[in-house]
Amino acid sequence: MINIRRRSFLGTAMVLATSAAMSLTYTSAIAEGTPVRGGILKLGFSADPAGFDPARGPSGMSHVVIEQVYSTLMSLDADAKPYPDLATEYEISDDGLEYTFKLREGVMFHDGEELTAEDVKYTFDRLRDEDSGYSYGSQVENIDEVVVVDDYTVKFELSEITGPFLTYMAFPGSSIVPMHLLESDHDLNAKPVGSGPFKFVSYEPRSMVRFERNDNFYEEGKPYLDGLEYHLIADVTALTNAVVSGTINFSNEIPPKDWAMVTSTPGIEGAPLAGSRYYWLLPNNENKPLDNPKVRQAIAHAIDRNAIVRGAFFGQAEAFRGGVIPSWNWGHADLDYFEEGANPDKARELLAEAGHPDGFETSMTMASSFPAMVSMAPILQANLAAVGIKAEIKTMEVPRFWDEVWGPSNFDMTAMYWLSPLADPDDFVGNNYACGRAINVQKSCTEEMDDILARAVSAPTREERLALYREQQELSLEQMPIVPLVNSLILTAHTDKLRNFKPMRTGFLKTIKDAWLDGQG
Repeated sequence: MINIRRRSFLGTAMVLATSAAMSLTYTSAIAEGTPVRGGILKLGFSADPAGFDPARGPSGMSHVVIEQVYSTLMSLDADAKPYPDLATEYEISDDGLEYTFKLREGVMFHDGEELTAEDVKYTFDRLRDEDSGYSYGSQVENIDEVVVVDDYTVKFELSEITGPFLTYMAFPGSSIVPMHLLESDHDLNAKPVGSGPFKFVSYEPRSMVRFERNDNFYEEGKPYLDGLEYHLIADVTALTNAVVSGTINFSNEIPPKDWAMVTSTPGIEGAPLAGSRYYWLLPNNENKPLDNPKVRQAIAHAIDRNAIVRGAFFGQAEAFRGGVIPSWNWGHADLDYFEEGANPDKARELLAEAGHPDGFETSMTMASSFPAMVSMAPILQANLAAVGIKAEIKTMEVPRFWDEVWGPSNFDMTAMYWLSPLADPDDFVGNNYACGRAINVQKSCTEEMDDILARAVSAPTREERLALYREQQELSLEQMPIVPLVNSLILTAHTDKLRNFKPMRTGFLKTIKDAWLDGQG
């Protein structure tokens, strides 16, 4: 076994890179100074969690609870780069099929029992079980076996090279669970127990999740906060008002329309960051005339992305010029394909080549529960009308939209957004472009695309993966199974007393453990 990448946790540099396209990287106004112990951070979210068991919690809101309570072998820094966490170091075999992790010694679960390699093996065997119901099974499907070498060493044997494997080890679903509790039928959904920076205290549905500081957390001195309160406020206007009034002092769900007002309020600091929330238009690839790639290309060129940035996102988004992997990510291809504004001449040319010189009639069905999509609809409608495509706008509430439109692919066109939980390039494109994936509701499927995606995941070096993701993005623009629109910013606002908080490209909040409230103690 050769050590081709070996880092100690203490030696990991936490560097926040600057977005290549926009100066959107945020650094807390006062990130230096002596950390202060104490205080409760009150965070606002619009959705309830759907479970606290890492193997059962499918939603993003579940994950922002799980990441505070549990720990993972690897973690992601603010720019979504993996670094050792529960592991102190790792080794990768020459053939890329074995990963060996050395664990920290003396890490304790919240009930006082030590975390060992047996817990790691149990965690992943549980996720890999055919009856696990794990929503992210693709992340663990290449694991052939997990071997306990000794109490603090564990080895993963893979069936094939998996480029994002270290990133998968940082996903909240990969959190290490206590074997001794689960073998005694403890319900982690009712009372999560991990080894993370905060202990779970209570959950009141549609109201609040409470946490307290883990005094035995393995990063000495952290977390600095005494606790967290997750306030669950379904109405986004009420959530904004709670931030402005000081009822809560942190939210990363500020609506773009409220951003200027919130960040101009005394005592509130804004933290905009280009992240992983990209929006796209979905033409149904099986419906005529949308089954013609030239028609889909025409739609893509007809759209004024700058108008969407201004009108639907109040300037808090970045227009895509090429593929959907964003400019800050290492897999970005920097393809200058779209105009930021509309290109109606190109669109008409493509429609004529496709046999529709006078355009055609179609429809767009939008989920009315997603304000940004509703705001985009009339802009898209006007853009398409300018080239002869008459698109009727239909709206439908969630969950009816999921049942009647999204699930059965019952639409001509619709829109959706993707929140990448990992920010590996595959996370942006694998689920959306590969044949048969649940989120590929546009019903696109080609052997060429599947082949590129498979080779990009399993390529042994980052350089080879980058070349393949460029090829994938070029092919995606040729086939145009989905129409990239914009990448919206993650809009975080918090009290100006919060120090050393670094927002994450993924929208997760693992870095809360590194922050403190000034004036506490």
